[in-house]
Amino acid sequence: MRESAATRFEYLLAALIVAVATGVGVLFRAHLGIIDVAMIYLLAVVVAGSQVRSGPAFLTAALSVAALDFFFVPPYYTFNVHDSRYYLTFVVMLVVALAMSRLTTLIRQQAEDAMANERLTAALYAFNQEIAGVETRDRLLAVAASHLSRAAGAPADIVLADRLPRDDQGLPDWSAGAGFDNLDARLTASRAYQTGEAIGWGSARYPDADALAVPLSSGTGKLGVAMIRREAPDQSLDEQARRTVEALGGRIGLALVRAEAAERHEAARVELETERLRTELLSSLSHDLRTPLSTIEGAASSLVQDDGATAPAGRLELAETILEESRRMHRMVGNLLDMVRVEGGMLAVHQTWQPLEEVVGVALSRVDDRLANHPVTIRLDPALPLVPIDEILIEQVFINLLENAIKHTAPGTPITIAAKVAGDAVEVEVSDQGAGIPPGQEEAVFERFYRITSAETATGGAGLGLTICRGIVAAHGGRIWVDPGATPGTTVRFTLPLGSVPPPDVVEAPT
Repeated sequence: MRESAATRFEYLLAALIVAVATGVGVLFRAHLGIIDVAMIYLLAVVVAGSQVRSGPAFLTAALSVAALDFFFVPPYYTFNVHDSRYYLTFVVMLVVALAMSRLTTLIRQQAEDAMANERLTAALYAFNQEIAGVETRDRLLAVAASHLSRAAGAPADIVLADRLPRDDQGLPDWSAGAGFDNLDARLTASRAYQTGEAIGWGSARYPDADALAVPLSSGTGKLGVAMIRREAPDQSLDEQARRTVEALGGRIGLALVRAEAAERHEAARVELETERLRTELLSSLSHDLRTPLSTIEGAASSLVQDDGATAPAGRLELAETILEESRRMHRMVGNLLDMVRVEGGMLAVHQTWQPLEEVVGVALSRVDDRLANHPVTIRLDPALPLVPIDEILIEQVFINLLENAIKHTAPGTPITIAAKVAGDAVEVEVSDQGAGIPPGQEEAVFERFYRITSAETATGGAGLGLTICRGIVAAHGGRIWVDPGATPGTTVRFTLPLGSVPPPDVVEAPT
């Protein structure tokens, strides 16, 4: 309907252009020759050709010749021509006018096509740019629906065939798709899916439908249908918009194939990484638990076979050995379980506003027996505010850092714990005066199963302590690193973001 209205307007515009040219000619007829007037009409033909399509442009050429005869060839205001030489003028003018009209129309059409191609290219480029970092199909579908809606100026939905049940013929049951609540939409989607052609609103087939169904396919199969829904009965979808939607449909199909391949690749990578982690955990268990198990077995065997010759002090020492090695095994297994939680993304952080000194105190009490030969200095800023943390997890960070300091320093060397406010976070450091970390390995020590051996090391470990610390601190929104400029020994720093200010009742609560 709107297309026919636009055509009528163009014919009226063509007639108006000829009328204006005629008025100008009549106004200055006394000063113009027949050739001058012909030039005015040729200009009118050029103007019309740049504004209207071929039909109205040809009408402009015909009306110009008729007006030239009627108004400017004696006798005026009749179509009688007494001088036969004017017939040649009329023929030449008509041919020239038609040629100029044709050329002008072609130039305008080429310009419109160039602009249409530019818009199409821009739409495809914007779509490709936005999906460059998209790796999941669900996110891709949301982005694609947004671009389709923008191109058509109407709501868009995408339904994938593999997410629908099948009917008796093995075809997708479109009635189960969101938005396919009427028979017209289901039939349009079904036809488009089966034929592989865009069907419905604005297309050559069923143009009066309430929606345009665009099939989505790859080079190997059919994937689904994109539905563009008409919001009002008189809403139109021009050819350029339809071409853009169909072109986007082709790109969406290819992008869906890539996203599906990326999801399979990621699933395979995760499975491979999980299997590798499982293998490393089993290897670590078999290697690192062998020593404490052997020690426990030897001490227990000695106690079982004791015939009373061993002094009470000796039996007590054997029992303490069993207890110490059991605790060591408990710590190893705990670290392995924590590692599984960190690597599997199962680390749940329950943050509450806590005084950091209480967390430090609990951590020190947990390793008090192993700190017997290491004096500990605590330097916490008196103005240190409450910190939003999961106290159990941060306790584990302190415990792991303290155990590393104990293992990698000689008896009698001091350990320092300090904390201060640094910008919008609390910066904590745990330092010792041992052999330190070899240059260039400051980042590697946070990798799982990475070990550093030193002359002061008394016992081995699974190489998971710092990895767990990094996972816990990262889950709190902070970061952890080894300060290579702090000497002697090793200084590990980590930050805990303060976030918003705690409510007054929390600040004023007694500690």
